[in-house]
Amino acid sequence: MRVLLAPHGTRGDVQPMIALAIGLRARGHHVSFVAPDNFVAWIRAHGFDVQGDGIDVEAMLRAEGARFDSLRWQMRHISQLLIPRLFASLSRASVNADLIVGAGIQLAAPSVAELRGVAFTSVVFCPCAVPGGSIPPPTLRTQTLPRWINRLLWHVGGPMASLALRGPINAARATLGLPPIDSPLQQLSDGGIIVAADRDLAPLGDDAPRSVVATDAFVLDDASPIDPRVDAFLKTDPPPIYVGFGSMVATRVAELASDAVTAIRAVGGRALVAGGWAALDRHVGDGDDVLTVDALPHQNVLPRVAAVVHHGGAGTTTAAARAGVPQVVLPHILDQFYWAHRVAVLGLGPRALPVELANADVLADRLVTALNDPRIAARAGALAPAIRSRNGVDAAVDHLERLAVDSAA
Repeated sequence: MRVLLAPHGTRGDVQPMIALAIGLRARGHHVSFVAPDNFVAWIRAHGFDVQGDGIDVEAMLRAEGARFDSLRWQMRHISQLLIPRLFASLSRASVNADLIVGAGIQLAAPSVAELRGVAFTSVVFCPCAVPGGSIPPPTLRTQTLPRWINRLLWHVGGPMASLALRGPINAARATLGLPPIDSPLQQLSDGGIIVAADRDLAPLGDDAPRSVVATDAFVLDDASPIDPRVDAFLKTDPPPIYVGFGSMVATRVAELASDAVTAIRAVGGRALVAGGWAALDRHVGDGDDVLTVDALPHQNVLPRVAAVVHHGGAGTTTAAARAGVPQVVLPHILDQFYWAHRVAVLGLGPRALPVELANADVLADRLVTALNDPRIAARAGALAPAIRSRNGVDAAVDHLERLAVDSAA
């Protein structure tokens, strides 16, 4: 089977798909990628053929004038840049594919699969992408609404999103000689959805559509060697507190970095700061109690820290839960509010704090709770072995093999 994986988004959308690709390759399938330009070298280093989709997501988010929190900016970006480039790149890369698997903001895959006459499905990394009463749409921060309101929001929001996407999607379909469609979101869901999220951290709602398949999270074994400086810092007592916001680009990054270090010092801790796309490391100086790096292998580092301060991305939340350490979540956007809520509900950390409300005093208060509440330590330690034992890749490969066979029948 020739499988084309087509993630578009941040590292949290690409890294799990590399794990899936490795699982497919181990079963004898040929795997190739079309992915954001800034991830091409990384994917290629794992031995896969890959074509860039014409968008450097990191550069785009860091560019002056980028407003990911603005709906107007998002729609302009999606209609004028994202959709045309995704359609062009995926149509080029898909000539020999038997199956196309999208992830993240991959809006071209179902149309290109239609063009090629092959099966298509989507992977999402949070159940908040699946309509139902259990969880509100990912654009909503509040996670405790009644089920009927959640269902109403999905019922109203879906058609509105399809209406906004219909014009640019149909314009791109016309370039491929395909007829127009009424509902792009329905087209996406018609191919089925794989929810790759841990069953304890992020259970699928009991009213999810039958076309949705739940696996556990796709975990990439990334036991990269630790830099000797980092190893030495981790060996010094007390264990440091990790701070990192992954692929997020904070609007007040200098203030946020300073507040985080001030809060950690206020509780008598030491800070291990991962710069990430927000470049936190550029705004914090190293010292006896602070070490800054660009990025760190979570698998080897997080089990050795006292707590994790992060943005609430699916990958980081899962990695911290696997490590069994307390979490302090500062959600920025979308599904991060879902993950922050789950961390609090499961007792893996204190109540989350939206990133724009974070300051040194409030963050120090959250850290005191995370570090000193025995219930958090006990709960994090109790859940970690089960979460660590699971990887949804094999179940996903089984599903994709069945999908390909059914499609060919």
